[in-house]
Amino acid sequence: MTDECAVFASATAEAGGDGTKAKPYVSLGEAVANANGKRVLACAIEPFAESVTIEAGVEVIGGFDCQADWTWSEEARSAIEAPANQIALTVSEAASGVKVRSFAVRAASATEPGGSSIGVEVADVEAELAQVDVTAGDAMDGANGQTPTQVPQAGASASEVVSNACQVVFGGEPGVTMCQDGETRGGAGGLGGITGADQGNGQRGADGAPLPEPNPDEYGLGGAGQTGGNCRQGEPGAPGITGAPGAAGTGTTLTLAGIVGGDGGSGTSGKRGQGGGGGGGAKAGLFCGPVANPVNGPGASGGGGGAGGCGGKGGDGGKAGGSSLGIVSLGTKLVLTEVTVVVGQAGKGGDGVAGQSGANGGLGAIGGNASGTSPSIAGCDGGKGGRGGAGGPGGGGRGGHAVGIAFARGPSAAVALKGFTEGAAGDGGSAGPGGNAGTRGASGACWNFGGNESCGQ
Repeated sequence: MTDECAVFASATAEAGGDGTKAKPYVSLGEAVANANGKRVLACAIEPFAESVTIEAGVEVIGGFDCQADWTWSEEARSAIEAPANQIALTVSEAASGVKVRSFAVRAASATEPGGSSIGVEVADVEAELAQVDVTAGDAMDGANGQTPTQVPQAGASASEVVSNACQVVFGGEPGVTMCQDGETRGGAGGLGGITGADQGNGQRGADGAPLPEPNPDEYGLGGAGQTGGNCRQGEPGAPGITGAPGAAGTGTTLTLAGIVGGDGGSGTSGKRGQGGGGGGGAKAGLFCGPVANPVNGPGASGGGGGAGGCGGKGGDGGKAGGSSLGIVSLGTKLVLTEVTVVVGQAGKGGDGVAGQSGANGGLGAIGGNASGTSPSIAGCDGGKGGRGGAGGPGGGGRGGHAVGIAFARGPSAAVALKGFTEGAAGDGGSAGPGGNAGTRGASGACWNFGGNESCGQ
């Protein structure tokens, strides 16, 4: 135990140490970083309150009594106690050949939404943990989705037709609104009939846009012009299609920085409503001029249709619950010798939220004025724009895992635990209102690596 072959670390040492036996480093991470090929010997009197990353193939040995001339005991353990939301011990890609012995590695319970508690992370390198006791704390529930705040735009109303039936007028101008998924437009009002043209019949109002797919006859048609009886008003536009629900949170990816994935998907936005149809124009007739001597005149024009409302935004998905993981192995070369693992409670997945309601469609314009002389009639009104479709609900987040050894690739037979105390996996988050069982977040897993037992067995 000399300065020539070892670097020393003690949590009770004074700051500014040089790693010698007489002036050890107060930080275990600092001792590892400055080992330069030497062993690192750690005092077991007080825990190291830090997150430690090993980036070289060093041997790190705990269990020494630095108050008794650095004597070593097989039963003693030096402790690493990481702050909340940090991995207690990380073995990086540059640390091939590392060996950690006689340590108690403890990860604090998470304090951030969706936060995990992870004891040890090991890259795909040759590494060994011997006589190491790993404890992972409790994880946190995932955050619920956020309700969209941007209000969908209501459809524009059509312009009013003000001319009377004895003047040749254009059809009413429709309402037009630009939504995120395109334009919605009411149909133009039909022109009033003109004497001597097409028997004086009023013209049909135009369809509202966009046309539904498929296009049912009862939605969004322009009003029929007067041909023998009265004109017809424009039909209301078809409502927009409701957005699809967000996908359930299911996936898990292990990285050296921790566990990622499993957030619920956001619902898609609802589609824009169709514009209302234009009102039909009235028929021309012998009703203009003095009552005693009427003359033929044009019919009144129909009102334009209102634009459809824009669709509502989809609801956010819930975030994945945090996991309680004892050891995360990214490769196949990790060796465990007399290692115990205790894991805690995993977090519940966050709940998805409902999508927004779609906006109302705009009002259709009233038809043109009648002349006031019988048998003239007013042009017919334009139809109201269709309501925008509601946004789809967000999916639920995946529940967190409670796992003794989580691995990205199947480890070798050398990986075995001396003891395992299981925790509890997190439930999946609920889908937003309007979702279904398939969009609820998946529950987390809990098992002992040796047998892949499910929770509670």
